[in-house]
Amino acid sequence: MARLAFPLPGTWLAIDPRDEEASFDRVDAAVRDIVGVSDAAAAARRRLRDQLRTVIGSARASEAQGVFLCLEVAPGVRLPATLTVHAPSAMSMTPAIGTASAAVLDTLHRSLQTLEVAGIDTAVRVPAPDGGALRTHRRIDETVEGAPVEAPPVETPVQRLEVDYWFAVPGSKRVVLASFAAPLGHLHDAMLNLFDSIAAAARFESGAPSLAP
Repeated sequence: MARLAFPLPGTWLAIDPRDEEASFDRVDAAVRDIVGVSDAAAAARRRLRDQLRTVIGSARASEAQGVFLCLEVAPGVRLPATLTVHAPSAMSMTPAIGTASAAVLDTLHRSLQTLEVAGIDTAVRVPAPDGGALRTHRRIDETVEGAPVEAPPVETPVQRLEVDYWFAVPGSKRVVLASFAAPLGHLHDAMLNLFDSIAAAARFESGAPSLAP
């Protein structure tokens, strides 16, 4: 089956979530590179490491194909974003619809509406290869533990933005799901524009890796 390759801007760390030990080792090394190794940065290292390990664990549990962690979106510009790609073998549209991308995505859209999937009210079609993609998004309010200047540590409210892109695999009734996440819901429009541009540049390639930096 054709694979969906993403030319990701900047520097992203590719992770195979199926190998827990190797993936955690790569995350830990990346965190040390990003945050530093000083004692003063210990709390920040722990928070980032735990966040990224949670992403990897969730990807493994959902049998994701791969995970990319953004280290820099441009030289010197850090962006705490992740991309997880799923190609669910069990998700195939009804045989009656044929294999046209538009028909596959229309059927998927109706199914997600019936299931009342979170964010389905935001569903739109966006430009992407081979007939576009179905995009949904949601903003989730969370709190994160801040630097322990005082006891107990201060909790800071954040808003996480999660954006899903459903692509129809050419010549089939199957779909690929690319899920972006970033704790930058307050930059909603800018993040959607960035993720849309990545989705628009994605390409299905025979025998290609599922993700390409």
